[in-house]
Amino acid sequence: MNLAFFATLNAVIKYGSFARAALEVNLSPSTVSLQMKRLEEYYGQPLFDRSASTIKPTPLAHEVAGLISGTLDQMESLRRRGSSVIEGCVSLGAIESMQAHILPEAMRYLREHSPRLTVRPVRDTSHGLLSGLKEGTIDAAIVAFADDERNKRLDWYPLLQEEMVLVAPKDVAEDNAAALLRAHDLIRYGRGSNIAVAIDRYLAASGNTARGTLEMDSTHAILAMVSAGLGVSILAWPDRRAFVGYPVREVRLGQHAPRMHFSLVTRRGETSDRVLSVIKDAVVRAANVAAGRNRWL
Repeated sequence: MNLAFFATLNAVIKYGSFARAALEVNLSPSTVSLQMKRLEEYYGQPLFDRSASTIKPTPLAHEVAGLISGTLDQMESLRRRGSSVIEGCVSLGAIESMQAHILPEAMRYLREHSPRLTVRPVRDTSHGLLSGLKEGTIDAAIVAFADDERNKRLDWYPLLQEEMVLVAPKDVAEDNAAALLRAHDLIRYGRGSNIAVAIDRYLAASGNTARGTLEMDSTHAILAMVSAGLGVSILAWPDRRAFVGYPVREVRLGQHAPRMHFSLVTRRGETSDRVLSVIKDAVVRAANVAAGRNRWL
């Protein structure tokens, strides 16, 4: 029996579907399905319950995977011991702003220094990305949280800190946050997001009130709305290159200004993985480049 079939079995159990496993092992879903049928023929009984809309591994599937996974890991370790080449496929998640701010430089560096490593970008909210890490659907994530919040079951690598600011149309008469919030509608980031929670905390702590019903789930879209004179907003925006396309005025929020902490997150205990170590180095390097770039804008 081909050992690669057992690696595919592990992927199917880990990701819960033939299609998702196919992406991870670089096969077509039909090939994954065929390999699983070959294993079922080999053992003479089903490895998956296919009666529902999603497949469910049988106890035998888990038993087989448990027996073979240690052997596969040892064989992979022996293979990598004699090779200095970094290769494989990694799913790297990032919130919207970091996809433009950090990912391009990180991926350019990886393509130049580790050309056999494939990086698959995944966009989601910070909470969605952390869920993906816990579920094993992504390998690392660039997220943002207020007040340096951290899940202790994951490994965190600080990248950037950014004080949140109020952005207003260029031609407004008001010159402080309280007056701007009284005079103009507040264009909010989607409620329930980390940025929205941080804004609500700021408003409560500062005693400011805000009106307005417009919500957007894109920082670029919010900047465009503000630049067009439709209101003001509060953002943590580390990439000020966008201000060139959307002219706005920045106003500091004062002593109650919240800060957003941008971090690279991986599952606990995977820091020794050579591939993830390379990903970390590239992302940290890109964050340093981004921080230096903003100082000159």
